[in-house]
Amino acid sequence: MYKTIENVSLSLLNVGYVNLNSSWDYKNVMSPFFRLYYITDGEAKVFHHQQTYILKPGYMYLIPSFTFSRYKCDVSMTQFYISAIEVSETGMSIFSKTNFIYEVKADHISLVYFKRILELNPNRSIKRDDPKVYDNEQGLTSFRVENQKLSESSYLETTGLLKALISKFVIGYKNDRIALKKNAKLNSVQNFINVNLHTDLTVQDLANSQSLNVDYFSRLFKEVFGMRPIVYIQKKRIERAQLLLIATDTSLQDISDTIGFSNLSYFSRVFKKETGKSPLQYRKERRKV
Repeated sequence: MYKTIENVSLSLLNVGYVNLNSSWDYKNVMSPFFRLYYITDGEAKVFHHQQTYILKPGYMYLIPSFTFSRYKCDVSMTQFYISAIEVSETGMSIFSKTNFIYEVKADHISLVYFKRILELNPNRSIKRDDPKVYDNEQGLTSFRVENQKLSESSYLETTGLLKALISKFVIGYKNDRIALKKNAKLNSVQNFINVNLHTDLTVQDLANSQSLNVDYFSRLFKEVFGMRPIVYIQKKRIERAQLLLIATDTSLQDISDTIGFSNLSYFSRVFKKETGKSPLQYRKERRKV
């Protein structure tokens, strides 16, 4: 399994230790980076992947990148937090290649890791909790600049600690040979989709890329990924569009073409159906500072 993640690098955006109150109340959050929390006191809730997670002391939490989330604190909560971007040579997300859990009982060494990352990066805290304030192109750019200010040793140590922390959430396959075999059959299909999003991808194209019968491929794909191939392709197209809307000035027409929609009107309808906002609304809100 290690070959699916060996070329993934993690880049720190922000880290801090904060006391939260009832103002920590945000809906429809979806960011192009992942979040890690270590709760030290109090309680709050995060909803994602059709489940409510009660954030409680002594536990760590992972919210993957491009995950629709809901955050709410009724009274107070104290936490260490980290946000970071994943980068891979293929452009594929580690969260689409590897199975993760999102809540783990924390150990002593993990707290040491959080504190050490904060020590190495003392000026990387979020000044305002509202995702609309920091989750935008200016915010992402400023944190990349901060990474460049680190010494080589501090940068390497920071990225190493990030990998150590996220490893706590990985589900292993070594005792599930059937699952491993099925995932191996689709090992390259995600890369094929990412590379060919701009084309008129069909299930037949995907099946051909794996040298599999269409019906068998479709059943296997849904079993491994939990959704039909066409649904998965549309999800990835919208994710790519969200990243382009946040991080670039690319026109809507060019974004539509880049991610393989037949026309701008259709792209806008699908985007709004998936996110609840038009592409222009999404870009405007995410870039608001």
